[in-house]
Amino acid sequence: MVTNQASNLKELLAKDEKYLSSALYRVFHIVAEKGEGPYIYSTDGVKYLDLTCGIGVTQLGHCHEEVIKAAQEQLTKLVHISCVTHHTENIKLAEKLASILPGNLNNTFFCNSGSEAVDGAIKFARRLNPGRPNLIAFKGSFHGRTIGGTSLSSSKEVHRKFYDPLLPGVNFVEFPNCYTGKYKEHSAERVLETLEQMFKSYLSPDSISAMIIEAMQGEGGYLPAPLKPINFLKELRNICDKHKILLICDEVQSGIGRTGKWFSINHYDVVPDVITIAKGLGNGLPIGGFCASHERMSTMPPASHGSTFGGNPVSCAAAYKTLEVIERDNLLDYVFKTGSEIIDHLAKELSTQANVRGFGFMIGIELESKEKVEKVKDECFKENILILPTGEKAIRLLPPLNIEKALLTNSIDKLINIIKKV
Repeated sequence: MVTNQASNLKELLAKDEKYLSSALYRVFHIVAEKGEGPYIYSTDGVKYLDLTCGIGVTQLGHCHEEVIKAAQEQLTKLVHISCVTHHTENIKLAEKLASILPGNLNNTFFCNSGSEAVDGAIKFARRLNPGRPNLIAFKGSFHGRTIGGTSLSSSKEVHRKFYDPLLPGVNFVEFPNCYTGKYKEHSAERVLETLEQMFKSYLSPDSISAMIIEAMQGEGGYLPAPLKPINFLKELRNICDKHKILLICDEVQSGIGRTGKWFSINHYDVVPDVITIAKGLGNGLPIGGFCASHERMSTMPPASHGSTFGGNPVSCAAAYKTLEVIERDNLLDYVFKTGSEIIDHLAKELSTQANVRGFGFMIGIELESKEKVEKVKDECFKENILILPTGEKAIRLLPPLNIEKALLTNSIDKLINIIKKV
């Protein structure tokens, strides 16, 4: 006999199929009704431990009380003004960001998403480097779903198929992988040699406006760029400085404390020319941006770029509170220390089953095959734990930055047992 809850779920999924575009892929065929902390609750009454954070968005868990209160208070004062006037909340948030951004990056253009942030960064780079139309991106990268972001992405065929011609002038090189059997072929040294060979043979460096990279690839498999024996990001910084190429670091998934530092680039002691942010900044409310120095950003005259909803007062209020809580509660130290312990524990327990890598609460577990990843994901779902695949054959873990340690370690042990069984 079909229960009312099961019947309701079936009806909701049927309406979803009828009225919503099939272009948006769903990992789990449940319907979420509410969220609280590290949990989401489906319409059929089941509670799930969410180790996805909506793909790295709900940094402080679902419906964080202080973030919700900040948004609610702002809703009663000012919801939208666009560029008609200045407003207090984006000024306040931009000043806060300037205090946590690396080096001399102290100026932000606000938009609504990571894709928009990347597009804005491309325009910014071409304005700063006029007459230099080319861009360099890395294989396995993901920079968004707009035409600009799609043009710079190469993590999955489905993201690009049928959308040609995309943005011209994009040139891909390998992302250095020191974690799998590709290491010798795609080592940091080899990639740097390839770049220099490109410059000498067919891609003049003075034709390149910018190079964009994720210090830790997201959709590409949760691969951190090498730190040893070569600090790959420092070498890129040197190359960009030598040829006056802008270095853009995409921190959309890896930023806002996700790796135990405000930005993943902080692990490499490198200051890029531009940082893109989004996802976890608003703890669920849509907000993104690209950040650079005031000196450089001031080269963009009024109306040279824009966004109707970018820097929305409500989203800015939520984002400010999110940053405030992360800082006040010392979550960067907690995430870095606890994440290191979890990564070491996973690596020890799964030494023969998986390759484990990451920083903080951005953890990748690479298995033998895509099929095993899917099986592990399905088995975790049976245990009411939500995890996500990434890359060709890896699992990604993105727990809330404030998740209780006991809850996290217990769920990790369940995951370890499932992987061993699979």
